[in-house]
Formats: sequence, C-alpha cells, structure tokens
Amino acid sequence: MHSLGMTIGVVTVATVIGLVVIVRTRWLQSHTLAKCVMLSVGVHLLLAVVCGMLAGFLPASWGHNDEGRMTMVVVAVADDAAQDEPPETTPSATEPAEPGAAVGPDTARMTEDIRADRAPAEGAPEDVVPLLHVAAKAAEGEGAPPADLQPEHLVPGVYVDRAPARRTAAAMARGGSEATEQAVRRALLWLAASQAEDGRWETVRHGGGSGRGHAGPHRNQATGVGSDHGVTGLALLAFLGAGTTHTSGPHTDCVAKGLRFLIDRQRADGSLAGDAEFFTALYCHGMAGIALAEAAAMTGDASLRAPLERAVGYTLATQHPTTGGWRYAAGDKGDTSQLGWQVMLLEAATQAGLDAGPGSGIDRGRQRAQAFLQSVSSGRAGGLAAYRAGERPTMPMTAEALFCRLVLGASSDHPSVSEALAVIAESSPDRSRPNAYAWYYATLASFHAGGRQWQAWNRHMQVAVLSLQRQDAGSLHGSWDPDPVWGGHGGRVYATAMAALSLEVYYRYVPLREKSTEVAKNH
Repeated sequence: MHSLGMTIGVVTVATVIGLVVIVRTRWLQSHTLAKCVMLSVGVHLLLAVVCGMLAGFLPASWGHNDEGRMTMVVVAVADDAAQDEPPETTPSATEPAEPGAAVGPDTARMTEDIRADRAPAEGAPEDVVPLLHVAAKAAEGEGAPPADLQPEHLVPGVYVDRAPARRTAAAMARGGSEATEQAVRRALLWLAASQAEDGRWETVRHGGGSGRGHAGPHRNQATGVGSDHGVTGLALLAFLGAGTTHTSGPHTDCVAKGLRFLIDRQRADGSLAGDAEFFTALYCHGMAGIALAEAAAMTGDASLRAPLERAVGYTLATQHPTTGGWRYAAGDKGDTSQLGWQVMLLEAATQAGLDAGPGSGIDRGRQRAQAFLQSVSSGRAGGLAAYRAGERPTMPMTAEALFCRLVLGASSDHPSVSEALAVIAESSPDRSRPNAYAWYYATLASFHAGGRQWQAWNRHMQVAVLSLQRQDAGSLHGSWDPDPVWGGHGGRVYATAMAALSLEVYYRYVPLREKSTEVAKNH
C-alpha cells in the first residue's frame, strides 16, 4: 500500500511538471488541434491507470512473485445450530463400520483444477463439477465438495434398499442376519486393505492368474493373468452393493480410486478389459462396466456418462448380430457364461439413464439376448440351459440363464422358472465343493424368483459361505480362499467379492418380482 501511494504521487508530480513545460515552451502554438487531441488522450490514459490502481483494477498479487496453483476454499455451514455439533469422524480402516453408513466432513475444500481435470459429459450443465474427480481429490487428502454442489439425485428404485436406512431391515426381512452383515463388513475391510495404490485390485498378487482352460485346444493355457480390470470391477460391485459409492459411505476413497483406474485405462473403442488376455477380456469388460453403470445410477455423476456410453457401445459391437450371444470376440456365436455379465451391464446402464427405449441400441441388444437364451434352452418348459447351443444343460448355466430371463422381463410364474429352480435345488451349496461362480448366479436367480426354493437355498448358502470366510487373525482375515473351479483365474479378490455379493443379495437389488411396485413408490 505504501509503494502504491508513492507511485501515484510521482506520476501526479510528473504530469504537472510536464504541463508547465508544454505551456512555457509554447509547444501548442503550432498544429494546435492535433496536439490537443494527443495531449487529451495521454492525460486520460494516465488517469485511467491511476484510477485502476486506486480501485484495485490490478491483480491482488501485483508487485509480488506468486507461483503455483491457487486454492479456493468453500466452507459449507448448514445453520447456526449445526456449528455447535461435534464434527463427524471417518471410521478407521481397522474398525468395522456399517456398510454404506454416511460420513461427511464438516469443512469441504475444493481445488480449482478439479473442474479442468475433465469436462462434464456432453449435455451436462456447465456448473456441475464431476463428482468422481472431486471424490478422487478427497481420497488424496484434498477435501470433498459441499453437500449441495450438485442437485439432488434420485436413486433408481431397484437400488433403494442399499441405503443405510433401509439395508438392515431389507436383509432381515428377506432372509439375511446379523451374521451375514458382519461377514460383509469383514469382506469390505479386507478388500479396502488389499487395494493397490493406483486404485486397482491386483489379480496375481492375490493368487489369481494361474487358471487353466477347461476345454478345447487352449485347455493348458494360463488364464486370468492381466485380469485386474475384471476383479477391480467385482470389488467395486461389492462396495456398491452395500451402499458405498464414490460420494458417500465408509469406503468412498476405495470406490473413487477404483473407478478412476478403470476410466483412465478405457480403450478408445470403449473396452474396459485392460490388459486381460483373450479368453478373459470380455468377462473383465462386463464386470468393470457393471460397476461403472451402477456408480453412475446411484450418484448421477455426470462425468461417468461418457465412459459408460462407450462401454455399452463396445458391448453392443461385440454381440453377434444373428445369434445374439457374446463370447470372446465380435463374430463369436456366444456362450451363456458371457451372456450374464453383458445383460447385467445393459440393465445397469438403463438404470443409469441411457436410452433403452424401443429401437435403441440397448433395446435391440436385449431382444437379441433373448433370442440367444432360446437357442441354449431345453427341458419341457425351456427352463434348462447349456453353455452353448447343442450342449447338455448344467446347473450354473441354468441359474445364469434364469437370472437373465428375469432381468429381461420374464414372469416368475412362468413354468420355465419352476423347471430351472428344480435343477438349482438339486445342487445346494456344499462347503466341501465350493464354486463361487455357480453359487453367485444361483443365489441371484433363486432370490429374484422367490418362493420355497429360495428359502431352502438361502439356508444352505449361508451355512456354506459363512463357514468358509477366513476368521483367523492376520492379513487374510475377512477374505475367502479361491475355489478350485474358477478361483485360480481371479484369485482371492474374485472369491471374496463374489462371496460378499452373494451375502448382499437381500438388498443389493429390489426383487425383480417386486420391481414395478417399488419403482412406483419411489417416484
């Protein structure tokens, strides 16, 4: 301030002296008009500079050598009474916390480069800051956005039971227990502790990547190597299934970093398979894509829409145009095992708001998927399903196909549902023969179909799954050992995420038989 006053004084004195010299030297006596114009312009420019200094026209940092980024601090205070409340604390990584319980800082800080990090998706309001990027900054210790930064988002009805206020009641009403909830909490704590610094869950580090093909000329080729995107998608689905997103819940940092890992490595064609080898690539894409879609649906984060649209585009591009199936690459006729993940991706993308109306890409994809299901179905009512058309039906494929039929709109009263459930009932979970993949799809299908078969399956499933969770002290506590069927491909992360998802079934989705009623209640 002192130097500014001196500068103005010097300029003023110099101006007065200059005018006196002009008058005394009779400079204005020739070409008077032109010289008066020049003098007027000069004086007005000088006055503009002086006024700018006085009014703060120049930057606040004028005269200093500031470097680096500037930080804008936003403090959100709800009301005067709230200032007297003690701040909430975030559960530590070693303490069990209610899955999905909301935690929020009392002071939110946002760096100005968040908005520039990635522009919102096309069509999003310009003043919407992508929540994923803000959450990622928060995970790095740079704060979180104010709670009112984005307009309120209405969670689709199919996911409403994941909310903390509804989850426990839904679990108890539909066959869950405190034991299943404790197991989920332990599983999420293990997953949180095993996440890599860059946001991925590493397949090989946790015992995966050593699987072998079960048939065909590639039966001796190692599979699962490079499947980090797939197991990362499964781990994220376990967090999302318990209500934690990148904007709320006790593990927001894990979800934010995991989503960022997937999106930053998405290929130009939309694939989320990462470095997965040929035989597991489309599985990985489907698993990662479902996680991306569910996060978008649950939060309304505009920054997730564009990568989700690309992922759905890749799924539709790899679907066989005639058979309606998916397998390893575009042009393959398809198999039922791949079908489930891609159908779930299309359904989750629909919940996230992507166009699924008549004639849309998703609508056509769903219709082709139904045609594929017909090609692999058998039995008196068409309830049994094989891995590929012409092969014998199996319980895992029957369960996966049944779940797909229900997702695609089949009624739980259809005779094919009863026929499929009878096959599932003959293969109740046995802890001596663990198969996380078969148990996962059979649990989903039985739950959504409902009835006595679900009640019986649920009892056996809980006994087997809960008894296999690691209870010993140490780094494996809360996880599940890889099973001998597909565990060698995905490792401990795959086994733990699949088990957690099975135990979250009570609230992960509103039962499909209740879906239409539940959605209506929440509009």
